[in-house]
Amino acid sequence: MDVLRDVLSLNQTNFDQLAATTQNEVDNNDLFESYLKDCKFKPSSNQDQSPLMRLKTLQEMHSNNETAISVVIPQLIDYLTQFTDRLSNYTQDLDFIKRKSNELQSLLEYNSTKLANISPMVNDLMIPPELINDIIKGKINESWQDNITFIADKEQIYDKYRHNNHHQSNNKTGKSAVIAPKDFDNLCQLLDVLKNVILERSKRLIISKIKTLRSSHPVPSQRLQTQLLKVQKIFPFIRDNNLSLALELRQAYCYTMKWYYKEYFSRYIRSLTILPFQQIDSQFALGNGLSTTSVGGFSNSSSLFFSSYLTTSATNAFYNKAPVTDEEIDKYFQIKKRLNILTQEDNTVMVSQIAENNTAKNYIEIGFKNLNLAILDNCTVEYRFLRDFFAVNDESSEEINGLLEQIFQPTFDEATAYTQQLIQYNYDIFGILISIRVANQLQFESERRGIPSMFDSFLNGQLIQLWPRFQQLVDFQCESLRKVAITTNTAKYSGSSATNGSPLTSPHELAVQFGKFLISFLTLAITHKLVIDERSEPLYNSIIRLRNDFETVMTKCSKKTKSPERFLTTNYMYLYNILQQLHLHLNISDSDAQNYNPDSTEGANTETTDDDENDSGIPLIIRETENHFKTLVEAFTRN
Repeated sequence: MDVLRDVLSLNQTNFDQLAATTQNEVDNNDLFESYLKDCKFKPSSNQDQSPLMRLKTLQEMHSNNETAISVVIPQLIDYLTQFTDRLSNYTQDLDFIKRKSNELQSLLEYNSTKLANISPMVNDLMIPPELINDIIKGKINESWQDNITFIADKEQIYDKYRHNNHHQSNNKTGKSAVIAPKDFDNLCQLLDVLKNVILERSKRLIISKIKTLRSSHPVPSQRLQTQLLKVQKIFPFIRDNNLSLALELRQAYCYTMKWYYKEYFSRYIRSLTILPFQQIDSQFALGNGLSTTSVGGFSNSSSLFFSSYLTTSATNAFYNKAPVTDEEIDKYFQIKKRLNILTQEDNTVMVSQIAENNTAKNYIEIGFKNLNLAILDNCTVEYRFLRDFFAVNDESSEEINGLLEQIFQPTFDEATAYTQQLIQYNYDIFGILISIRVANQLQFESERRGIPSMFDSFLNGQLIQLWPRFQQLVDFQCESLRKVAITTNTAKYSGSSATNGSPLTSPHELAVQFGKFLISFLTLAITHKLVIDERSEPLYNSIIRLRNDFETVMTKCSKKTKSPERFLTTNYMYLYNILQQLHLHLNISDSDAQNYNPDSTEGANTETTDDDENDSGIPLIIRETENHFKTLVEAFTRN
């Protein structure tokens, strides 16, 4: 009120009158005061403003209010009206969306129920495009074989759907577990196309690998086999889907390997032929190299006997050969160094380059073992490859045996011819016997490796060559013994004077030579890996024959002495002693028997001891030979 009084410039009296006049209206209607309050009218601090200026201000405020009432407020009302309409529309849209959501939820639940039965079929019949592209264009390697497994699995699944469709068509009730889709035939055609692509690409790969063996720069067969074994699933797939093609591919491989091994071993045999061998001719015979015979100087009758085993060219070579020395003959009868070939654990084959450049003298067993061991190693590799890659059925041992025989038969023929050439003009009876033992060991090794019987048959063919030649050389040595001059000369020992000792106290020179020969024979007689019937071997009777001829010569020599019984006792005691030494070393270690040197017991006249004759650890031939000379010593000692 004070503000109003100031605005109207009234004194207190007039203002009270005006206030009294308008009090009733103020009480009834407080609009003016409310208006002032709403407008937040604040009078100017300048009390000297003119009423006109204040009036003008009020008019402007009134004009602004009129403008707000006439313009702003209607627009606000329109906006609120439109907003209300839009809100109503949005509410209707939300209701529509809610209804659609409920419909889609129902449809989704319906489709989920339906797809629960369809999804397994889709997974069963689907062939990914990436897999199709890999089958057609991918590199054939270990991972590519997964495509073969996938297609094989799909084929089984497709067969199940074919069977179900056939069952559905014949089922009157119309019920079936799984019904194939309408385009199932197209999927089957696609599967057949993919199978044919795998067959064709697999065939081309195998053929290309086989051709590399005959190329201008052939690869080793082991490398080819290693490459094929990395993708060994391709041949079973070919076999299961096209058996005739699988057999043709395998036969092509066998023909190629037949040529490959024939060429390879022909070159290897030529290399072994170049290998220098120690020539053992008829001069290396029992009785030769003694003081009573010039080295190589046999009588005409002996030469005629030798010629029955030689051709004309070999006989001429024998007469043209320079005589050997006593030391060479003595060294030949001691074979302990040559036994390494039977005991060494390293069975590495001598390569052709070493054979061609080797200048050291070798015995025939070196060539025999290296050739046959090389064949065994290649047979082993080839057998395992054929079994792992080209097997047509699970029980295919006879089939693989036939394939191996087909591949290696030309090689076997060449190896047999090489053995015949190796032993034909050779008088190395120890080399023949060592080769026989090598063949026995290779038979044992082939059995241990699980090689089919074809290799064992090949070695039996080798033994058929070796044993008759061995018997011929036994006949030759027996004949040589029968031609020995009858003397009483005793052996010369290293470090002694040139004169011989008494024949009644020192062993005869033939007894010393025969002792070395006998120990070598007996040592070879026990080099078996398996327990055998010793009496069934020709070696058993051969030792008895040689022993009997030797005793005949010694009996004749004893008649030239004053005391034949003492002469025989001395020589047989010498042989019995070295046999006891061999027996003792065999009891300690089998390998020690091979290092035994009979020279250490020459001239010894030690007391004999009664060993267990039935010792099962000592081979039969050694026990019987030892007991035989023991009996002779006892018999002549009593006399």
